[in-house]
Amino acid sequence: MATLKLAMPIILLNCTFAMMHATDAWVVGKLGGTELAAITFPSISIFVIVSFAYSFLGIVTAQIGQSYGAGENNKCGQYAWIGLISAFLIGILSICLWPAGVIFELFAGNQIDSLGNLESRYFKISLLSLPGVLATNAIANYYIGTKNPSVVLICSIIGLILNIAFTYWLVFGNSIIPKLGFNGAAWGTVIATTIEFALIFLHFCLSRSNNKMMTNRPPKSLMGMKKLWSTGLPAGTQGAVDALSWGVLIGVLISYYGENALASAAILTRLWQFIFMPAEGVATTLIALVANSIGEGSVKHAKQHAKICFRINSLFMVSSGLILFLFRYPLVSFFTDQSEIISIACSSIIFISIAQWFDAMNVTYLHALQGTGDTKWTSKATIIISIIILGGGGAISVIFFKDLGSSLIWALAMLYSILQGSLFRKRWHSNSWQHLNLRG
Repeated sequence: MATLKLAMPIILLNCTFAMMHATDAWVVGKLGGTELAAITFPSISIFVIVSFAYSFLGIVTAQIGQSYGAGENNKCGQYAWIGLISAFLIGILSICLWPAGVIFELFAGNQIDSLGNLESRYFKISLLSLPGVLATNAIANYYIGTKNPSVVLICSIIGLILNIAFTYWLVFGNSIIPKLGFNGAAWGTVIATTIEFALIFLHFCLSRSNNKMMTNRPPKSLMGMKKLWSTGLPAGTQGAVDALSWGVLIGVLISYYGENALASAAILTRLWQFIFMPAEGVATTLIALVANSIGEGSVKHAKQHAKICFRINSLFMVSSGLILFLFRYPLVSFFTDQSEIISIACSSIIFISIAQWFDAMNVTYLHALQGTGDTKWTSKATIIISIIILGGGGAISVIFFKDLGSSLIWALAMLYSILQGSLFRKRWHSNSWQHLNLRG
């Protein structure tokens, strides 16, 4: 219960993230099937960048957690600031991808309000939210590493409320705010996440409780930056490849089956997020718990924390997968009333439900390994199974078995989760991580 109590603010924090994405799909779905399909590709592209950065910044949690566990409080603020600086750097570089929006128009049309044009607009505007989103995550990792996640939760709830309000108002307009239509969904997220960052940054710098951690001013040196990037890059690569694999799965492979299949994928990924993100919250807490234990010199406690978190995640995810399958029609119908989209989505949910036990292994043991700094092995494993299962298997499916429908692609996703979860669990139990040290 102590683990769950500590994780609860982060679980709720991740639920707000899922609700932000669900809000976009719900509001955009009211505009039409084409608009709903148009947010799928750009959302995946943004998610690849965010997944890289979040996995990279997870090492900040590990650095801070190990220092906090070892009683080296003066290093906590140091690592928090180098994480914040790195997050801003990644966010600014991401905005430089703005010209890449033309790729969507090359493949899906550049006429005004065509599928490609809508995708390009959503992608470009969404890029502007990344510096704030990533910097917020860097600060959040500091609070998680020092076992004080309640601040993050409060700011996230405010951000969620603002996102719902601004997205709806900017899409449909009111007496004060002009109607922006489709573009309003992306602008609502930009405004809400910028305000959210401003709030958490002010608390990070000005709170008296943070003074002993030295967060009230930028560091005089960048000590720890090299260690962060040498360990964080493999972790970020793993996260990006994982997200990119889903991007290939949903964006490229499912697009072969038409707009309705693509729209159903937008719904399915958001329903899946409501299962995955709470489990991600437990696993994010596990990074801090494992790191604290390593800092204290207790491998035994690190293993106990991993065991408890896996029990929590497997129970939650398997139960949620069952509920998702049993109530699939009303859940999918919440996003759209188009019967063909509903039919396609509901026929594929079974594969998401079956994969939940292995997804619990995946998210739990990946984060446990990140808490120790063991990131290179997981990165290599993810790349290999992505190429074999989603690359090779996906190509065979769309070339030789296209008549079986897009459900076959979701079956490949299930197989991907089974292999990934099994490999990460085996790596954790191999104890290969015990010689690593992020504070060196």
